[in-house]
Amino acid sequence: MSDSRQDAVCKRRNIMEGTLDYRWQKNGMALGGIGAGSVEICQNGELREWDICNMGKWGSPDVRKQKKLYDYDAHVLPFTVRAKLAGKEPVVRRLCHDRDNGEFRSLMYSWYKEIEKIRWNPNFPVCRLQYEDSGLPIKIEAEFASPFVPGQEALAGTPGFYVTFTITNPSDQEAEVSILGKLKNPVNRGTEQRCLRNQLTAEKGCAQIVMKSDSKKSNASNGSLAWSVSADEVSWILGEFAPYFTNYVMHSMFGVTEESYLFDFQDTGKLTNLGTETLPEFGTELTEEEISLMDEQELDAIFEKLLQIACVRHPYERVHHFDEKLLTQPEMKREFIIASIRQIKRIFPDENGQENWGDSTLCGSCKLAPGERKQIRFVIGWHFPNHFGDSGRFEGHWYAKRFADAGEVVAYLNQERETILPAAEDFSVLLKNTSVPHELADVWSDHLSTLIKCSWWTKRGEFGMWEGYGSCGFHTTDITYQGSFGILALFPNLQKKQMEMGAKFQREDGRVHHFFTPDLSAVDDGYDRVDMNPQFVLLVCRDYLWTGDREYLTRMWPHIEKAMDNTQLLDGDKDGLPDHDTRANTYDAWAMQGTPAYIASLWLAALKAAVRMAQDLGENERADAWKELLEKGSIAFVKKLWNGRYFSLWADGDRRDDCCMTDQIDGQWYARLLGLGNFLPQDKIDTATDCILAENFHPESGLVNASYPAQATPTLYTWKNVQMESNWSGIEYSFASFLLENGRYEEAAQIVETVERRHTQNGRRFNHEECGEHYYRALASWAVLQSLTGLKADMPREKLSFSPALPELTAPWFVPGAYGKLSIADNKIRIECLGGCLNLKQLALRTEMEKAVVTVGGAAACTQTYENGVLTLTFSDGLQLCSGSFILATKF
Repeated sequence: MSDSRQDAVCKRRNIMEGTLDYRWQKNGMALGGIGAGSVEICQNGELREWDICNMGKWGSPDVRKQKKLYDYDAHVLPFTVRAKLAGKEPVVRRLCHDRDNGEFRSLMYSWYKEIEKIRWNPNFPVCRLQYEDSGLPIKIEAEFASPFVPGQEALAGTPGFYVTFTITNPSDQEAEVSILGKLKNPVNRGTEQRCLRNQLTAEKGCAQIVMKSDSKKSNASNGSLAWSVSADEVSWILGEFAPYFTNYVMHSMFGVTEESYLFDFQDTGKLTNLGTETLPEFGTELTEEEISLMDEQELDAIFEKLLQIACVRHPYERVHHFDEKLLTQPEMKREFIIASIRQIKRIFPDENGQENWGDSTLCGSCKLAPGERKQIRFVIGWHFPNHFGDSGRFEGHWYAKRFADAGEVVAYLNQERETILPAAEDFSVLLKNTSVPHELADVWSDHLSTLIKCSWWTKRGEFGMWEGYGSCGFHTTDITYQGSFGILALFPNLQKKQMEMGAKFQREDGRVHHFFTPDLSAVDDGYDRVDMNPQFVLLVCRDYLWTGDREYLTRMWPHIEKAMDNTQLLDGDKDGLPDHDTRANTYDAWAMQGTPAYIASLWLAALKAAVRMAQDLGENERADAWKELLEKGSIAFVKKLWNGRYFSLWADGDRRDDCCMTDQIDGQWYARLLGLGNFLPQDKIDTATDCILAENFHPESGLVNASYPAQATPTLYTWKNVQMESNWSGIEYSFASFLLENGRYEEAAQIVETVERRHTQNGRRFNHEECGEHYYRALASWAVLQSLTGLKADMPREKLSFSPALPELTAPWFVPGAYGKLSIADNKIRIECLGGCLNLKQLALRTEMEKAVVTVGGAAACTQTYENGVLTLTFSDGLQLCSGSFILATKF
């Protein structure tokens, strides 16, 4: 081939390579506090979805009332970096990729560009961004972090977050670096008479601005937003007209100029330390004729005031730099005042007549020697106490009991930074410290973002999770059933609050509530759902076993008895299983009847749980009756529903529906998860599982809720209904957990990876949808972690068990009050506590080691038994496993 032809082919190949485009994630990782509101840090580097003012979907389930904050969708808090080496031009980069045309006419000014690349690495509750740009002479990365630490619910409910920029100078010259942030003011935004007041606190190396209002109105957005910057040098603009934080053209007798705060930043790397505390109305009420009649003293007074406004000072400095004496002349001063006031009137209010003064900026600057690394730190906090439910009842926020305004939030986060931030970072690392593929770790980590995004925590102390973001209601019983594992493990008091709050609305006949609506003052009329009573019993049992809180169980016991008695009324033929009025349940598009496998399995699991709770409370008569019913019902379940391959959808006399449902023995999953064991024969469980995998799962289509095998005759209402052929990620995670409980790691991992691939490729990594976005049921992902380690907690007996799904494994573990890391390798099992404290009398380990050398720091006195593949260590004097301690079992 000739050289010219070869060159042409190479050029054509280069053209065909094009630009690689990755799937845009529609939602970012949530930052903020539990029940306190949230902000998302997105893939493009933007902070979006500022749901902090009790508005939008976070504030109401009624689409007619889901009004968002005026003009607060984009450009709320962008950051910009300026880097300069000695003798070189400064380099300015906006540290995000705007989805629109941005705020600044960058194409008119080549020096202002967006960063070339952003590497987005969310690991809840921390998200790290690496910025790459061939033109930047420095290296820069950012860490966005929420104060989210296991076991510290008040801290995790703090309304704010950290932003830390780390800058490294890889050059052989000194580098000057500045990072600028601009923050839109949300306070009373879009309302009349905002009465804004911005307050500055500054000292060497730190500046804080609190944006609040003098208004006493109780509207949702009346509150405060505060932020701070810490660096070698700090500068600011306290309060300014919003157009100056973008750009505009000013016409006057002194010329036609482009005005923007970015010009000063590009020139000096600093801000002007100007701005007023309140809306600068001085002079704007004057007519040009009145100004023309002022004497020199009056002109000087207005002139000095105007020069405190950044958007006035910038054009003044231009003229002053050109001719220092020009604006000392009274007539020139008069013309400048007229031009300045004329311009203020042009840019205020905005085109919709809304007040647009009150935004602020902060800047941190430093100098770095060659090879040196430094940080510039921002903290953001908010305080919007006027939270009213749709019923009109005041809900408020729990955080308002701790903080008087946003300034106190930011001051607290700064003061406790060296304690809070390392703890949040350690938690983030621990969540991903596992030997299994990252797709599994991502699921139990990512969905904790929903806990911040979709929760209410009222000033009265009530806690509730949205079923879907702004849809359905709060603490939906049949969704809490699957979605609350992580809440219980990390913040057990919040989970117990939900349960006791719901118990108050139990109907007199024993039926359990469906969900709270329109706020936390009332519930809907969904009492007909027959899966909720047994789910309620299972939830209480789980919460009790994991916390060991006997007082909680005692308070809930009357509700358990009523729920159990009510469900037993559905057993018409007295075979131990519900057999009528079973249509309504979480699968509300189905027409189940008679004895559905899903409902009956929940009932049997509830009987198993109720027996354990009754025994612990000394309710022996109840325990014996339920135990007898369980034995009878378990036999009837197989006899009535087993069709040779799996358990039928339902059986009603001579009629049956042989649809193969993924959730057909959901109750068996829950019983195993709670450490209560089987109530069905293991061979039937295995065969049914094989069939579910064969009929309902494919790597391309995922795990669907149900299907009809070839030999089954469908019923019309079930056939291809909207829920049958759907993927519900919460059910997929639950079934993956069920597979792990039954030693089927490979199939479980494949299902989880399929779920993650589907959502990532559709841009929904942080937003799984079912009946609404950011769906609560998807938090069942935490059960994947629990079943991977095989963790079972029986705190009333001070017993912990691990039955790992793999012979060698590293993974985190969490129980109420303590957490740590499990490591299994080379005939060694190490259980390390990294936080909290746990009292133990027994530790059960599924292992091939029949005998072990056990150490807890030093040698620990314990007796050992080995039965059915489980090594049980009994510590006669008890054992306290606290942060920094460990238990090591080594093959004898």
